[in-house]
Amino acid sequence: MDDPALEEGHKALIITEGEIDGLTAIDCGFHTTVSVPDGAPPVRDGEDPDQLDEAVPDDDSRGKFEFVYNNRHRIKRIKRFILAVDNDPPGRRLAAELVRRLGAARCSFVTYPEGCKDLNDVKMQEGPDAVVRVITEAKPYPVKGIYLLSDYPELDEPVTYSTGWPDLDDYLRVWLGELMVVTGIPGHGKSTWTMNLCVNLARKHGWRVGVASFEIPTVPALRFKLRLAASGLGTKQWTRDDVAEADVFIQQHFVFIDADPTGEADDDMTLEWLLDRAADAVMRHSIRVLVIDPWNEVEHYRPKGESETQYINRALRQIRKFALRYGVLAIVVAHPTKELGKGGESRTPTLYDIEGSAAWYNKPDHGVVIDVPDPDLYETVVWVKKARFSWSGRKGDVTLEYLPETEGYRSLNGFAPLWKAAQADHQQYRHKSTGSES
Repeated sequence: MDDPALEEGHKALIITEGEIDGLTAIDCGFHTTVSVPDGAPPVRDGEDPDQLDEAVPDDDSRGKFEFVYNNRHRIKRIKRFILAVDNDPPGRRLAAELVRRLGAARCSFVTYPEGCKDLNDVKMQEGPDAVVRVITEAKPYPVKGIYLLSDYPELDEPVTYSTGWPDLDDYLRVWLGELMVVTGIPGHGKSTWTMNLCVNLARKHGWRVGVASFEIPTVPALRFKLRLAASGLGTKQWTRDDVAEADVFIQQHFVFIDADPTGEADDDMTLEWLLDRAADAVMRHSIRVLVIDPWNEVEHYRPKGESETQYINRALRQIRKFALRYGVLAIVVAHPTKELGKGGESRTPTLYDIEGSAAWYNKPDHGVVIDVPDPDLYETVVWVKKARFSWSGRKGDVTLEYLPETEGYRSLNGFAPLWKAAQADHQQYRHKSTGSES
């Protein structure tokens, strides 16, 4: 892996699934060959092996790719990879997971002759020359911005996933590779709703979540919120076993991107630093969700001459590129401008009310506003202000019941929201009052 030819791109690092295949490639003249430890990950009945493993939070899957994380600095220097893994469901799953970590632009794939599933089969059935031909004819993913239609792999629309609130699923279905922006008036619960969404995704789909929460300290504040969401119980109902069970759930499903908790390191927590740590979290912990909450607490350094609008456009492009490259749902929580509501008029914010740029509406795939229309009622409105693709939802609003004891939310299951009735009564009262005065 330290051959200078790998860094210069003159040779590719060939990755095989087993040692026998690795030795076969070396015997045929390809000395920059390695095999993965312990073979390929299993594929469960009914799973698509070409899709990424949705059950990555189990410790077995994380350990399976520890070797990538341990060699991350050496891997970053390598220009090209050829994945010569087995042509069977576990091998195809291994290829999908390696591509996610190494980057599709650097990877090529081999095609085996009929009846062969790996390099050793090729050598045994057709001889060493056939092995050389298979490796040298490896086909790269399309790169450099110019493609023929035939260069594109056959892909369906991305798989979408439930938020865990059935009433909301018609309007908002998340997918891996998207950028979601969440906003709302301070105190209306945008961070609380986002954490509950993450717990739902972890519980329902088995995802692991990376949280960069620079406004709320991880311990004790964020841990407290996650304990409430994970247990579904109020603090008065907690037992020692309930807290221990919630902490196990948090340990298994949440990773925290933060300053050194010992206080020894003093990193500048810029967006670039954050995304580098998030990439490490993909490799080491297989995170599927990245939460940045809130945006204004990230240290934003922009070059001289770059306006705030230009910076935000560039930054959101970086986050969206990260989400697509690593197959991650990226969620950015952003405060609206302080000008909102100035003059005494209260209104529900829009994505355009986020300070800095119209890019807050233009760039995300989903734009969500969290609102509490009537503070006297335990109801929260989730406004889907943007759904870029029709298959991922549509614009509209859904009211969820807010549970103050657990700081959680649940669907109303068809019941009409009380805040709309209260609003209608208020409008009717104003109309009658106005009529009597005239």
